[in-house]
Amino acid sequence: MPIYAEKKAGVLTGRFRVELQQGRGLRYRKRHDTLLQAQNDEKAVKAAWGRGEGADSAVLVLPVAPTHSIASVTKTASGALWRGQVQEDTAWAHMREMGLILGNAVGLDTIKTVDIDKVADELSKRGLQDSSVNRYLSHLRSFLEWATDREYMSRPAFMGIKFSWRAKVPGRIRWVTQKEEREMKAYLLGKGQEGMWKLIKVAIETGCRRGELMTVKIDQINGDRLHLWKTKTNAPRTVPMAPETTEMLRSLIVDGSMPSKRGLRSWWDRMALRMGLEGDEDFVFHICRHTCATRLVDAGVDILVIKEWLGHARLETTQRYAHVKPKNLQAALAKRGKYLADDD
Repeated sequence: MPIYAEKKAGVLTGRFRVELQQGRGLRYRKRHDTLLQAQNDEKAVKAAWGRGEGADSAVLVLPVAPTHSIASVTKTASGALWRGQVQEDTAWAHMREMGLILGNAVGLDTIKTVDIDKVADELSKRGLQDSSVNRYLSHLRSFLEWATDREYMSRPAFMGIKFSWRAKVPGRIRWVTQKEEREMKAYLLGKGQEGMWKLIKVAIETGCRRGELMTVKIDQINGDRLHLWKTKTNAPRTVPMAPETTEMLRSLIVDGSMPSKRGLRSWWDRMALRMGLEGDEDFVFHICRHTCATRLVDAGVDILVIKEWLGHARLETTQRYAHVKPKNLQAALAKRGKYLADDD
């Protein structure tokens, strides 16, 4: 193979080396910044040798690779990449932000590790948690993969690029207590925000993600079952609902009272302020899903059933909820004591 991906200390640098030999007398070596340049160089040198000329004359006439910018590829990818997925709107919102950080006119072939670092550092400065920074970078990675597959990048995706993934530090699992739930209901209904309260209550009862509920259609409700076809893990699932939960969800869809993303964020922040929880970084809408999981665990539901209910791809994700409450450990201690006493 005449073209080699260059490595330094075992790590790919993103550059390519052309090595050619003809007979025993002709040898040629040269490094290039992109795969396309290396491929063009190889063709030109072989053609020059075929004409009986030296390699130097061929190198001077290398064609220039077209430059595809973040903006131009974003325009092409819009409506194709992430199409129909729950994360579609969020992913493109993230790409728009990262385009502003990197510069929309920047060519994809020029993106290096230092640029990825720049994005991650800027997002962190804005107060985003490490998990959120990782989601941004994951969307950027998917975007670059999509661009490479369609030859908008002249080098393999991530050749010489390292992503600044933030380390995942296990944090507390925040859920809504019964007292907090009563306070939330009283505040929102007192402000005439019945739709907001219904959305929160349905989220607590079903454990569905925000995007799954806010995009739900009436034909996804079959009796007291909610069919989710578009999910974060791309794995359809069916969630059972109590009759009152079903009625709440139906009314949100039929009456058009489903809050918008902006409305949800605004009223959630006001509610947190009213409850004195504005300083609690974990008090976000997603805790409704945590609440459903912890209540199922407390009710003694089998962990595998909970995994299917919530649509977790990995059992390890579900098992986090089996250890959230100290009282569960006390109950286990008491149960062990009873077993030993009965054994006597």
